[in-house]
Amino acid sequence: MKLINLKLISFLLVISFITPGIQSAELPRIKLRGSRHPEFVRIVLEGPEVLLSKGIVNQRGQDIVVNFQDSGFSLEDVELPFAYKTVRNTVVFSPKDFKQFKTVFLKSPPRLVIDVYQDIKIEEKKDGAKDKIIPLKTEIIIIDPGHGGYEYGLTAGNYREKDVVLDLAKTLRALIIKVEAQCLLTRNGDQFIPLTERAAFSNNKKGEIFLSLHTGRHKDIVLYTPVLSGSLPIDEGASAGQRPFISKTSALMESMQKAVRENLGANMVSVKPLPYSILPGIEAAALIIELPSLGDAGYETEFKKMLAATILKGIYFFEGSQAN
Repeated sequence: MKLINLKLISFLLVISFITPGIQSAELPRIKLRGSRHPEFVRIVLEGPEVLLSKGIVNQRGQDIVVNFQDSGFSLEDVELPFAYKTVRNTVVFSPKDFKQFKTVFLKSPPRLVIDVYQDIKIEEKKDGAKDKIIPLKTEIIIIDPGHGGYEYGLTAGNYREKDVVLDLAKTLRALIIKVEAQCLLTRNGDQFIPLTERAAFSNNKKGEIFLSLHTGRHKDIVLYTPVLSGSLPIDEGASAGQRPFISKTSALMESMQKAVRENLGANMVSVKPLPYSILPGIEAAALIIELPSLGDAGYETEFKKMLAATILKGIYFFEGSQAN
């Protein structure tokens, strides 16, 4: 009997040493950040995919509740435009007087994004219009959806690059038109158009900003800038092309980079020079925007809207940089 007790005591002692180690194991960490936009406040929860994919977002009264089911976590505290708290495996956000919220889960890096649309008092205008917008100063913006026709671009599952970028271009055009600027697409349907014709279209239309949209094989957004020594021939007797606009292109790149960092995350954008592209022949501030791969980012409606809003924000930043 004494022998059994000794064995039991020894076992309990071993457990007492092991248990603290188990309890002190680090919980998955969620990085929290928030940003204000004209019509909504964006909350971003970034962390391990295995945790964030379990997140269930619901409304409880005037609170937005994110429940991670049976998973514990630690939260990196930051200052948000409204109060929030953690209760066990739940984060509770308490915005005041919000109308609705939208959520989207992004994989690269794993992020749960919640856009909270609050009641914003809109000034009544004398003409009776209620929507208060900030018009763009840029008059003509050219959006170039890459590929088209027999040139599919990259493919993944049911996604084809030529379709994704055309749909995004149309979403972006709708936003730009809403803020009182003219937006022209180098292609409006599923047709192949040579690079020389795309460049000529932009130059003939006197576009002030040229953005060519593509998808890549990476998780982030890559902004490609022109290399003037490696240009494609556009036309005989062509003008100086990009050379007089290179400082504006640099400002556009910095503005777009800032917008992506603010909306999608600091590690979601990189910049690379690209020789032998359409860019050197463009007579405007010009970039190629290569979006996350079709496999890494689900190009559902909400994600495309988010990308379009981010690009428009970059255009506003660019205008601000030119005003100084």
